[in-house]
Amino acid sequence: MMVNRIIFEGPDDKHVVMNLLFNHEHQGQPLCDHFNERVKGGVDHLIDTLKEEIGATDLGRLGVILDADTNLDAQWARVTRVLEEYGCDDVPHKPTANGTIVATRDGKRIGIWVMPDNQSAGALEDFVGKLIGEEDNLWPKAQADVNGIPADNRRFKATYLSKAQVHTWLAWQEEPGTKMGETFKKKYLDPEHAQAVVFVEWVKQLLS
Repeated sequence: MMVNRIIFEGPDDKHVVMNLLFNHEHQGQPLCDHFNERVKGGVDHLIDTLKEEIGATDLGRLGVILDADTNLDAQWARVTRVLEEYGCDDVPHKPTANGTIVATRDGKRIGIWVMPDNQSAGALEDFVGKLIGEEDNLWPKAQADVNGIPADNRRFKATYLSKAQVHTWLAWQEEPGTKMGETFKKKYLDPEHAQAVVFVEWVKQLLS
């Protein structure tokens, strides 16, 4: 029996994505029920094991979700090198804006989503930030308050700026400290947000 699988860098990515997909259906079932998932414990391990994942004999479709981090082009080059080594044809030079899907020569479908939006440097927290409604006046305040911390007083790395902003925003919700993966269940984020729907449509296309 062929299986569909999504692989993630870490548990936060898995919880956010699978909870988002729970709120959308495909063929009468929550989208998350169409996949099993594996957490790789970091982008290096994800890429190091990607060829093995693609080569699994029981694989039908594989979703690959990773962060662009500080260099989208470099991250994409690492992924496409593996795809080309496996024999995937027509791998684009840059990620497709709405999510990339390629086929292997033996008929498997491989989807790649580079957080946050396939076009920008960033990570999961930047994706979550894009899903916060425009009417939410706490989000711009959280961004401004974090941005206003003097550089000498910042205890987080510059690359963690969006993480600090999102977790500040989460600390101001009805239940402070809510995990990012629970934001849809708590109604802090809208699973029908336009940015969320783009991601969901990529997943549906991968299944089609």
